[in-house]
Amino acid sequence: MKLEFSAIARDRSFDRAMRRVRPRLQPVLDAFERIELQHPIHEAILVGITDDKAPGFIEEIENNDGFFQVICGCSDSGSDNELLEAILGILRQSVRLCPFATSDHEEFEKLFAEMHQLILEE
Repeated sequence: MKLEFSAIARDRSFDRAMRRVRPRLQPVLDAFERIELQHPIHEAILVGITDDKAPGFIEEIENNDGFFQVICGCSDSGSDNELLEAILGILRQSVRLCPFATSDHEEFEKLFAEMHQLILEE
């Protein structure tokens, strides 16, 4: 299963910040894809991250094409590490909303706990 995110930027500085930190998040996306699901239900989780909504905003978007899709609010005020932490939180929350089996949720929680330290230490 894939985890994908994209920036939906209103402000050019947000777009630049998202492009700047994206490579540091690639290990999370790669590790996510390697997890063997006990009960797969979607092909991918698609996360749109926008500066047009307030941080903490999250809304599921109906999708009948085998994807779980959400849009989330974010702000780029702060350092790259603060933005990375915000994006990791958004990705984690998006995965939590997806109706996986409990065993699959537990695997993803372990992944995010491990990756959080790895990503922010770079």
